[in-house]
Amino acid sequence: IEGIGDDEFKLDDEQRQRKFAWRKKKYTHKYGNYSGWPKEKTTYPLWNPADFRRDQGGHIIYFENVDYLPFHMGHTGFHFHNYFETTQNLRKKYMTYGHPVREAENMTVGEMHPDLDLMVDCVLRRSTWKNRHNTLSSRLEEFEGRIPIAYGLEGYTVARHLELEKILMDDEKGHDKSWHDNPKSKDWYEKIPN
Repeated sequence: IEGIGDDEFKLDDEQRQRKFAWRKKKYTHKYGNYSGWPKEKTTYPLWNPADFRRDQGGHIIYFENVDYLPFHMGHTGFHFHNYFETTQNLRKKYMTYGHPVREAENMTVGEMHPDLDLMVDCVLRRSTWKNRHNTLSSRLEEFEGRIPIAYGLEGYTVARHLELEKILMDDEKGHDKSWHDNPKSKDWYEKIPN
Protein backbone atom coordinates (compact mmCIF):
# COMPACT_ATOMS: atom_id res chain seq x y z
CA ILE A 1 0.00 0.00 0.00
CA GLU A 2 2.97 2.34 0.59
CA GLY A 3 3.71 2.53 -3.14
CA ILE A 4 0.14 3.15 -4.31
CA GLY A 5 -1.07 6.59 -5.34
CA ASP A 6 0.34 9.96 -6.24
CA ASP A 7 3.04 11.19 -3.86
CA GLU A 8 1.36 14.62 -3.86
CA PHE A 9 -1.44 13.14 -1.74
CA LYS A 10 0.74 11.23 0.71
CA LEU A 11 1.62 12.54 4.14
CA ASP A 12 5.30 13.10 4.80
CA ASP A 13 7.15 12.04 7.96
CA GLU A 14 6.52 15.43 9.62
CA GLN A 15 2.78 14.92 9.23
CA ARG A 16 2.92 11.53 10.95
CA GLN A 17 3.67 10.65 14.58
CA ARG A 18 6.96 9.21 13.34
CA LYS A 19 8.23 7.57 10.16
CA PHE A 20 5.81 4.86 8.90
CA ALA A 21 3.43 5.56 11.79
CA TRP A 22 -0.13 6.86 11.91
CA ARG A 23 -1.00 10.41 10.97
CA LYS A 24 -1.16 13.32 13.40
CA LYS A 25 -4.67 14.24 14.51
CA LYS A 26 -5.05 17.32 12.31
CA TYR A 27 -4.68 15.06 9.25
CA THR A 28 -7.59 12.79 10.25
CA HIS A 29 -11.30 13.18 9.70
CA LYS A 30 -12.10 11.64 13.06
CA TYR A 31 -10.04 13.96 15.28
CA GLY A 32 -9.18 17.01 13.21
CA ASN A 33 -11.53 17.17 10.22
CA TYR A 34 -8.37 17.33 8.06
CA SER A 35 -7.60 20.82 9.41
CA GLY A 36 -3.88 20.41 8.65
CA TRP A 37 -4.43 19.31 5.04
CA PRO A 38 -4.18 22.10 2.41
CA LYS A 39 -7.64 23.13 1.21
CA GLU A 40 -6.45 23.37 -2.42
CA LYS A 41 -5.75 19.61 -2.56
CA THR A 42 -8.38 17.80 -4.63
CA THR A 43 -8.52 14.71 -2.40
CA TYR A 44 -7.90 13.74 1.20
CA PRO A 45 -4.49 12.33 2.21
CA LEU A 46 -3.81 8.74 1.22
CA TRP A 47 -3.62 6.14 3.97
CA ASN A 48 -0.69 4.01 4.97
CA PRO A 49 -0.99 0.66 6.82
CA ALA A 50 -0.85 2.37 10.24
CA ASP A 51 -3.79 4.58 9.26
CA PHE A 52 -5.87 1.54 8.38
CA ARG A 53 -5.10 -0.05 11.73
CA ARG A 54 -5.51 2.98 13.95
CA ASP A 55 -6.93 6.30 12.83
CA GLN A 56 -10.13 5.56 11.04
CA GLY A 57 -11.70 2.98 13.30
CA GLY A 58 -11.71 -0.76 13.25
CA HIS A 59 -13.20 -3.55 15.28
CA ILE A 60 -12.33 -4.60 18.80
CA ILE A 61 -11.81 -8.35 18.83
CA TYR A 62 -12.07 -10.09 22.15
CA PHE A 63 -10.15 -13.21 23.04
CA GLU A 64 -12.17 -16.37 23.18
CA ASN A 65 -12.18 -18.12 26.55
CA VAL A 66 -10.27 -21.38 26.23
CA ASP A 67 -9.02 -23.62 28.99
CA TYR A 68 -5.89 -24.96 27.25
CA LEU A 69 -3.97 -21.65 27.22
CA PRO A 70 -2.61 -19.47 30.04
CA PHE A 71 -5.04 -16.76 31.12
CA HIS A 72 -7.74 -18.58 29.05
CA MET A 73 -7.08 -16.17 26.19
CA GLY A 74 -7.60 -17.91 22.85
CA HIS A 75 -6.44 -16.75 19.47
CA THR A 76 -7.98 -13.90 17.54
CA GLY A 77 -5.62 -14.61 14.66
CA PHE A 78 -2.03 -15.58 14.01
CA HIS A 79 0.73 -12.98 13.87
CA PHE A 80 3.43 -14.59 11.79
CA HIS A 81 7.02 -13.52 12.24
CA ASN A 82 8.67 -16.17 10.10
CA TYR A 83 6.95 -15.79 6.72
CA PHE A 84 9.73 -13.99 4.95
CA GLU A 85 12.24 -14.94 2.26
CA THR A 86 15.23 -12.96 3.46
CA THR A 87 16.38 -11.43 6.72
CA GLN A 88 16.52 -8.08 4.89
CA ASN A 89 12.74 -8.34 4.26
CA LEU A 90 12.20 -9.22 7.90
CA ARG A 91 14.21 -6.21 9.05
CA LYS A 92 12.20 -3.95 6.74
CA LYS A 93 9.00 -5.33 8.26
CA TYR A 94 10.23 -4.56 11.75
CA MET A 95 11.32 -1.05 10.78
CA THR A 96 7.94 -0.23 9.25
CA TYR A 97 5.21 -2.18 11.05
CA GLY A 98 2.78 -0.91 13.70
CA HIS A 99 5.36 -0.84 16.52
CA PRO A 100 8.53 -0.07 14.57
CA VAL A 101 11.98 -1.11 15.71
CA ARG A 102 13.96 1.79 14.29
CA GLU A 103 17.35 0.11 14.81
CA ALA A 104 16.33 -3.16 13.08
CA GLU A 105 18.73 -2.62 10.18
CA ASN A 106 21.69 -2.88 12.56
CA MET A 107 20.43 -5.70 14.79
CA THR A 108 20.63 -9.45 14.67
CA VAL A 109 17.27 -11.15 14.04
CA GLY A 110 17.08 -12.32 17.64
CA GLU A 111 17.70 -8.82 19.03
CA MET A 112 14.66 -7.30 17.32
CA HIS A 113 11.88 -9.06 19.24
CA PRO A 114 11.56 -11.84 21.81
CA ASP A 115 9.41 -13.93 19.46
CA LEU A 116 12.13 -13.73 16.81
CA ASP A 117 14.74 -14.65 19.41
CA LEU A 118 12.72 -17.74 20.26
CA MET A 119 12.41 -18.59 16.55
CA VAL A 120 16.20 -18.30 16.09
CA ASP A 121 16.79 -20.50 19.14
CA CYS A 122 14.37 -23.11 17.80
CA VAL A 123 15.57 -23.13 14.19
CA LEU A 124 19.27 -23.10 15.07
CA ARG A 125 18.72 -25.54 17.95
CA ARG A 126 20.33 -23.21 20.48
CA SER A 127 20.12 -23.77 24.19
CA THR A 128 17.63 -21.55 26.00
CA TRP A 129 18.73 -22.49 29.51
CA LYS A 130 19.72 -18.92 30.49
CA ASN A 131 16.89 -17.20 28.62
CA ARG A 132 13.53 -16.11 29.99
CA HIS A 133 11.78 -18.11 27.26
CA ASN A 134 11.95 -21.77 26.27
CA THR A 135 11.34 -23.81 23.18
CA LEU A 136 8.81 -26.61 23.49
CA SER A 137 10.06 -30.13 23.88
CA SER A 138 6.83 -31.55 22.45
CA ARG A 139 6.26 -32.16 18.77
CA LEU A 140 3.89 -30.01 16.71
CA GLU A 141 1.46 -32.95 16.42
CA GLU A 142 1.12 -32.90 20.21
CA PHE A 143 0.38 -29.16 20.42
CA GLU A 144 -2.93 -28.39 22.12
CA GLY A 145 -5.02 -25.78 20.38
CA ARG A 146 -5.31 -24.46 16.87
CA ILE A 147 -2.37 -24.13 14.51
CA PRO A 148 -2.08 -22.50 11.08
CA ILE A 149 -3.63 -24.64 8.33
CA ALA A 150 -0.33 -24.86 6.43
CA TYR A 151 1.21 -26.68 9.40
CA GLY A 152 -1.15 -29.57 8.74
CA LEU A 153 0.20 -30.13 5.23
CA GLU A 154 2.46 -33.16 5.13
CA GLY A 155 6.11 -32.14 4.96
CA TYR A 156 5.46 -28.39 5.19
CA THR A 157 6.89 -27.74 8.65
CA VAL A 158 10.07 -29.71 7.98
CA ALA A 159 10.61 -27.96 4.63
CA ARG A 160 10.01 -24.51 6.13
CA HIS A 161 12.25 -25.28 9.09
CA LEU A 162 15.11 -26.20 6.73
CA GLU A 163 14.43 -23.10 4.63
CA LEU A 164 14.49 -20.88 7.73
CA GLU A 165 17.72 -22.48 8.86
CA LYS A 166 19.39 -21.59 5.54
CA ILE A 167 17.97 -18.03 5.61
CA LEU A 168 19.27 -17.48 9.14
CA MET A 169 22.67 -19.05 8.48
CA ASP A 170 23.10 -16.80 5.41
CA ASP A 171 22.37 -13.65 7.43
CA GLU A 172 25.39 -11.36 7.36
CA LYS A 173 24.60 -9.94 10.83
CA GLY A 174 25.11 -13.33 12.44
CA HIS A 175 23.51 -14.47 15.69
CA ASP A 176 25.97 -13.48 18.41
CA LYS A 177 23.37 -11.23 20.09
CA SER A 178 19.85 -12.03 21.23
CA TRP A 179 16.80 -10.20 22.58
CA HIS A 180 18.42 -10.36 26.00
CA ASP A 181 21.19 -8.06 24.70
CA ASN A 182 18.62 -5.44 23.66
CA PRO A 183 18.19 -2.71 26.33
CA LYS A 184 14.42 -2.81 25.71
CA SER A 185 14.32 -6.36 27.07
CA LYS A 186 15.31 -5.41 30.61
CA ASP A 187 11.78 -4.96 31.99
CA TRP A 188 9.83 -6.52 29.12
CA TYR A 189 9.28 -9.87 30.84
CA GLU A 190 8.26 -8.23 34.11
CA LYS A 191 5.29 -6.65 32.30
CA ILE A 192 3.86 -10.06 31.37
CA PRO A 193 1.10 -11.07 33.82
CA ASN A 194 1.88 -14.10 36.01
